Amino acid sequence: MSPTRIVMPMRLNSIAGARMTRNRGLGEARRIAVIAVALMCGACMAFRANKRTYAGHGGAEVNRARLLLQVKPQGSAGGSFALSAMVVGAGAATLDGPFSWRIEATGRDGEHEELRVHRLHTCTAKTKRAEWFPAKQLGRAAKFRKVRGEPGVVRARYEIPGYLEVKPREDGAITVKADVSVKANGRWKRSMVKFHLDPDEKTESEVIFLPAEIIESIGADPEDWDDPMWD
Repeated sequence: MSPTRIVMPMRLNSIAGARMTRNRGLGEARRIAVIAVALMCGACMAFRANKRTYAGHGGAEVNRARLLLQVKPQGSAGGSFALSAMVVGAGAATLDGPFSWRIEATGRDGEHEELRVHRLHTCTAKTKRAEWFPAKQLGRAAKFRKVRGEPGVVRARYEIPGYLEVKPREDGAITVKADVSVKANGRWKRSMVKFHLDPDEKTESEVIFLPAEIIESIGADPEDWDDPMWD
């Protein structure tokens, strides 16, 4: 099986396991609906996830911007997922591959402007699957944006189309080579960088006050939402 599958991914909302599309209007409508449910059903939501994921080591630097490869599990082991919403809601899941994936670059306000990904190559350690990601699916620009609560810091997130079709236990470690460009002070710099991801298992637990958490995100660009499910 190819390590990558070109489909438009659905996102797993870390608040209550709801799924959202890339359509911002639909996402806004769903969030408004969840507010109504939150106000009727209670004030907080507890979420617990056992994650079979990947942990990155180090990172890379291009044109004075720091780059990381991040993944977020979109599958569930054995299809396991449970959710209840009463006065206090509770959710539990065992999360696994495939993964949404993205390259995140952190830079300085007034200096860094855009990030582009031109080519990607993936290789799995155990199953020895290796391939180039279709270049025609890449190449767009992701703009650096100010990071809330961190003066002078800007961040660009380049979300890669489709899923990274791997399972940590079966495929083992992953090496990803990325041909990227970063624009800073009006000038582009292009470089081939390498990311190494090792299998990792962890537990994520959150207790979230729903009305405050959801209302805070309404009207904000999805790229600015803070989602702790990314590794």
